[in-house]
This record gives sequence, C-alpha cells and structure tokens, in this order.
Amino acid sequence: MIQKKLFHILAFLLSKLSLRTVHILGKYFGMLYFLLSQRDYRVLKENIENCGLFKKANIPQAIKENTQELGKSILEALYIWSSSQGKAISLVKEIHGKKFLDKAEKAGKGIIFLTPHLGCFEITSIFYGANNPITIMYRKARKKWVSDLMIKGRKKGLVNLASADSMGLRKILTALQRSEAIGILPDQVADKGQGEMADFFGRPAYTMVLTNKLIKRTEASIIMVYGERLKDGRGFDIHFKLINRKNMSTTLGLNKELELFIRKNPSQYYWSYDRFKKIKNK
Repeated sequence: MIQKKLFHILAFLLSKLSLRTVHILGKYFGMLYFLLSQRDYRVLKENIENCGLFKKANIPQAIKENTQELGKSILEALYIWSSSQGKAISLVKEIHGKKFLDKAEKAGKGIIFLTPHLGCFEITSIFYGANNPITIMYRKARKKWVSDLMIKGRKKGLVNLASADSMGLRKILTALQRSEAIGILPDQVADKGQGEMADFFGRPAYTMVLTNKLIKRTEASIIMVYGERLKDGRGFDIHFKLINRKNMSTTLGLNKELELFIRKNPSQYYWSYDRFKKIKNK
C-alpha cells in the first residue's frame, strides 16, 4: 500500500510540472535507474553495440543518450497518464505524414496502427483518440496499482483498451470490423506459441504473428506511428507512415519495416527492451 501511495503521489506531482522539468528529471532518473539495474543496462549496452546503427567510437555516447531518453520516457508516461486529455494533446506540436493518415481514413477499411517502442508512444493514441475511436492492445503491469493508473491514464477521449488475451483479441477484431482503428506494439516479445523467429537488426528475435494474421483477415490500412520527443521539453511531433501490405506478409517483413522506422531516431528506441531474450521456453 505504501508503494501504491508513493507511486500515485509521484505521478500527481509530476503532472503539476512542465514537460521540460519532467524531462530534466527524467535524464537523471534514467542514469540512476541503469546504474542500479545492471541487468537492464547490460541489455541496453549489448543491443546498441550489436544493432549496427552506431559507429564504434560513438557507442559510449549513444548508450549515455539512450539511458537519458529512457528515463524521460518513464517519467513522461506518468506525467501524461496523470494529465487531462487537453493538456496531453497540447504537447503535440507538429504532424508529419498526415497525408498517409488521411488516405487511410478515406479508404474506410479500418486502420492498424503499429507503434514500436520508439519515442513517446503514449501520446500517439491519445492524439488520435481525441477525435476517432481507437482500441489499443496492452499488457497488464506486474503490479496491479501500476496497471490501474496506466489504464485510467490511457483511456482518454475515444481510446479503448484491449488486454493481450483472447478477450482482447476479440475486441480489436470487432473494432476493425466496424472500420475503426486499433493500436499494437509490434516489437513486443510474443507469448509462448504466438510468435516465430525472424531477423531483427541482424539477430534472431521472437516476433509476434498477430500483426500478420490481422492483415490477412482484414482490409485495414497499415500505419507505422511514433511520437518524437523534442529537445528541451518542447513537446512531441507525431510521425505517420503508410506501410504497403505486401511488405507485411511475413514477420521478417514486419521487422524490416520496424528497422526502417527506428533508424529515423535510434537514440529514442527502447534498447533496454530484451527483444533477443532466450526463447527456450517459447
């Protein structure tokens, strides 16, 4: 109970600050977190060293920047969850690729938003859900009191949530049948029996097959999206990219599209997320 109260107090206090202040605190929080969490730091370091996106001489700086960006992402999530819909939307400064969004909406077949662990993915669904219904698939946090705040904080406007289970799958299929939008984190490690091995930045990663199945079962448009974290806490730019369905026929195709998107801003990717974990139990 004490942890729950402290967590909610922290989120409340963060919501009273400016985003610039939250990001300044986040930089130091990230460095402290990875100093204390050596396992996560090892994963981050190994992934950056092996992704092939950074020159060897630049790797130490890339690691430092990534720890700071991930610290920002954690605190900004609490900040956004605890803020009103209007305040959250006011953080969005520019929209890139709106023509792709307009084209998908005009097609009227529903939209599958693929939101990788890049930048601020919390802001993207809130922005779209301000005017359009969207169902987001999510995984519950290990701590119920974290999940409670996360669920409440994400359900702003016309945003609905679907848990990552059979019931949630039915919800997102129903949403697509109504020609609505859904959102998926496509680089999340799949549960046992729900993925297959596919190359990701030159290494095998257990990749979810859900996205490919949804594409085959529906005529929905596919859009990759991420919220770019701007410098000095100025807010976020949202980037949309329409993906050719033919490129998404396999998990390898999915990962290749993810790679292209991540290359746009690799310092803001969640390199501490263990996509390459051992899959002997999968």
